[in-house]
Amino acid sequence: MNQPYNIEEPLGLSKNACKRLARIEYIKSHRKEVRQRKKIEKQSAPKILDSNPDRVCKRDRIQAEKAQLKLSQESRPCVAIDCAYDYLMSEKEINKTRMQILRCYHLLKSPSTKLFHLHLSNFKKDSILSKSFEEKTPGFQSMHITKFSEPIFDRFSSNRIIYLTPDSPNLLESVSEDFVYVIGGFVDDNIKRSTSLNRCVHHKLKTASLPLSKYYKKLNHKQEVLTINQVFEILLLVFNGWSWEEVFTKILPSRKGYVPSLESSANNNDDNNDSTNDDSATDDSAVL
Repeated sequence: MNQPYNIEEPLGLSKNACKRLARIEYIKSHRKEVRQRKKIEKQSAPKILDSNPDRVCKRDRIQAEKAQLKLSQESRPCVAIDCAYDYLMSEKEINKTRMQILRCYHLLKSPSTKLFHLHLSNFKKDSILSKSFEEKTPGFQSMHITKFSEPIFDRFSSNRIIYLTPDSPNLLESVSEDFVYVIGGFVDDNIKRSTSLNRCVHHKLKTASLPLSKYYKKLNHKQEVLTINQVFEILLLVFNGWSWEEVFTKILPSRKGYVPSLESSANNNDDNNDSTNDDSATDDSAVL
């Protein structure tokens, strides 16, 4: 339907151009009226009830996540990411490290999760990693992460520290509130073997590796290196009651060549055989 535009033809403009100008002026003059009409229509429209009564609105969800992250700073165990490896990484690798640390932080948002207290040790203000956070992560300073510039062994007793490194001969058996678990804060795209292990030997710190080889192996025979957030999530899930095998099945990408090891398969077969034998014994006793 044509609008009753008041068309005046200024000098130098065609009739079509005048129509466009008149239409723009008409829209501007009636914009407030249109908004008011839409507001009234929205208010008078029937309310549609949510089919899921347990659904949480976005505002409440965000508030719950903030409360959960704040609570994490009062939780145990402590998990620290050692940020002392800037000198080994390129700018691209440092940015990857920053992103992986943020993923660790966001893993603490779930309200059904038993929490870790996340620390950043050796986190110096003049470091490249710190500057990367300041430039690329808005609100970083207000995040519920404990940051300190000293090494982890200056903040906690050495007998409480377990430094996780894939080169350690000691397998981690469980995750306990009594210990401080340290993850090396670097992305080693070039596989710098024994970097963190040598650091721990120098400072006489206890080390452990995840029992990955007990449950999985790699077909391509490359070194089994996990990202910072993968290690963090594995620890978090084990602390929340998952078995190592369940955790590795969830976290490890099959596209990277991870397959169940023979030892794990043998254990599963033994469990199945035991279960079968138990069933048979039950049947026999019923016959007797």
